[in-house]
Amino acid sequence: MWWQPSPEKRFRRDKYADYFQCLDRNDNGVLDRSDFGAYAGAIAEILRLDAEDPSLSRLHEATRALWSTLAGTMDEDGDGVIRLEELVGALATAELEMTKSGAIPAWAADFVMAAFRVLDVDGDGTISLQEYAAYLEAMGSEADAEEVFALLDGDGDGVLSLQEVEEHFRDWLAAGTAAAPGNRLLTGRTPRD
Repeated sequence: MWWQPSPEKRFRRDKYADYFQCLDRNDNGVLDRSDFGAYAGAIAEILRLDAEDPSLSRLHEATRALWSTLAGTMDEDGDGVIRLEELVGALATAELEMTKSGAIPAWAADFVMAAFRVLDVDGDGTISLQEYAAYLEAMGSEADAEEVFALLDGDGDGVLSLQEVEEHFRDWLAAGTAAAPGNRLLTGRTPRD
């Protein structure tokens, strides 16, 4: 009998693939440094950051750090790009490790911190609705930013803390059904939307 992955595993793979497609800004089927530069440029344009704004340099620095974290872990063959299979494999492995140990692997914690810094454009230590909405728009998501933000802002204080983002990332990494709010963290949607 031919093996079929469970619906939960298919859901996670679809979710990881959706994230990959959002990151692939130049639509060439791989992630590379230029995708992250284009992503930072899109956020800067959406938020109207000018060249003198310190938030712009922080944003570029944060996207470089995010790229380095991902490439350092996922670029298995060292060719300077991340293929879909590499991203899905790394995330699936992280999910397995988290399931066994209860903690996300160190590289995934670094990814969460780097992603948080990208979203925290003004550097105040939290992510506002405006910052999250700019992120979703830059990712090409048509999700309702207000609606998704309300799901993610569990304590209702109007901002996302690093702790909230970490908790939702754990859901995003491991949840096998659309019910968990964390599934919407990185793209604003689930693969079934």
